[in-house]
Amino acid sequence: MTLTRIGVTAFLYSTALTAAAADACLAQALPPLDAGALKGQIVVSTLAPGGARDTRVLAAPSATPLKGDEGFRIASVTKTYVAATALRLHEAGKLDLQSTIDQYLPAQWIDLLKRDGYNPGEMTVRQLLSHTSGLADHAQAPQFIAAVKANPATKWTPAEDVAHLVEWTQPVGKPGEKYSYSDTGYILLGTIIERVSGQPLPKAVRTQLALSGRGLPDTWWERAEPARGRTRAHQFFEGDDTYDWDPSMDLFGGGGIVATPADMATFFDALLAGRVFRNGATLALMQSPVGLPADSPYRLGLLTYSFDGVAATGHSGFWGTLVVREPVSGRTIAGAVTRREEFDQLKALVGRYVGAANAAARAGGKGECGVPPRPE
Repeated sequence: MTLTRIGVTAFLYSTALTAAAADACLAQALPPLDAGALKGQIVVSTLAPGGARDTRVLAAPSATPLKGDEGFRIASVTKTYVAATALRLHEAGKLDLQSTIDQYLPAQWIDLLKRDGYNPGEMTVRQLLSHTSGLADHAQAPQFIAAVKANPATKWTPAEDVAHLVEWTQPVGKPGEKYSYSDTGYILLGTIIERVSGQPLPKAVRTQLALSGRGLPDTWWERAEPARGRTRAHQFFEGDDTYDWDPSMDLFGGGGIVATPADMATFFDALLAGRVFRNGATLALMQSPVGLPADSPYRLGLLTYSFDGVAATGHSGFWGTLVVREPVSGRTIAGAVTRREEFDQLKALVGRYVGAANAAARAGGKGECGVPPRPE
């Protein structure tokens, strides 16, 4: 990896290149960053059609810059991998997305959900995928964050997460009625995948998505797989270093994967370019809004974004991770922050990159940034 330092009076760039030149769209997106206010570090990695890559580390002058190849707990970005696994099982004829979840889940979970006012006989697998099942979210309950911060070493289980959903929350709506984000829903989905595939969730994800053959050397499921890559970054939440927090707080489908931004970009590029599923119709289904609430930004494991009117697709994660692909240019950008409160700066940078990439592609299709967009 080549390390280059630029602009030390404000912040540091650490640039790792696997192509002859840096990404001009990324160079265009970087300067407006409010580097003077940066307290932690931001790692961003881009992937252009044809395979050109650019990874940058941005840090305050007082910080020792990361190398750019550190892994991050990607949190809810994991949901895209889990959803894609469910869809691979669907296209193989092993999982019916319209089936109700009572056909797959443990009887004791079904009983708990019923006692809390849910009707598992009306909630479908597709609704879990799209966060439209009516489930609340145990992870957004104040009691959950308080418990995690009070004892970060606590080892959580999926069964406990479902029990806490029932104890701490109430249903948010009828099945299919509205979009409401639910980590608990993806824990249920993870259990369904295990029962359908006959494999632990991490193994099912790696097998169904062929992760070992996709050029993802630094992607692994925490606790279930050996650590890969050089090291894992320290990620801070409300001033606390969460490095040693037990991963089981977010491990069972709502989160669980550790990856570098470069690996995130590689996977999302493969997924959204149609190289993960056997049938193009499966990717179309994953991205389709048909049957979803009109105001929902969520599809099946994917979030839709609009950056100043420019559309992109991807996902974000609780600790401050984000990956999106801009479809006109075919460019993908992924990033992570070391301090969660600086996620907005990462998102703004990603938005500028998406805008620059889209404008360049519309200007002439050569991918050169800095060219005015051609008239529609």
